[in-house]
Amino acid sequence: MRKSPYKEPKQVLIFNNAKVLIAIVRSLHAASELSFCNLQAISFCCLGKYISTGGYYFRHVHPDIAVEPEDLDNLKLEEYDRMCGEERLYYSSRQLARKRMLGQERRKAKWKNRDIK
Repeated sequence: MRKSPYKEPKQVLIFNNAKVLIAIVRSLHAASELSFCNLQAISFCCLGKYISTGGYYFRHVHPDIAVEPEDLDNLKLEEYDRMCGEERLYYSSRQLARKRMLGQERRKAKWKNRDIK
């Protein structure tokens, strides 16, 4: 039997600016559709290249840690990273809210200035 050339999708955890788990989604694409963030930026957040994107923190589900639906609104980002054995940087809630606002303003200006023909 031939193996598929595609990788299996990895579940993604989405944390809000207060660093609380708000969603568990089945893939990067689902996370992108739900948060309206760039797919590659989400991937970089999961890998640790970016701290956050679009006002959210993203993590892949660690294979040794079980995340249940009961963890929604209970699991904290720092606690999850500690369980995974990772050390990452975080923004304060205020910094992250400001970054999100600036990104939204940039997108609005881009759409406003584009030529429609």
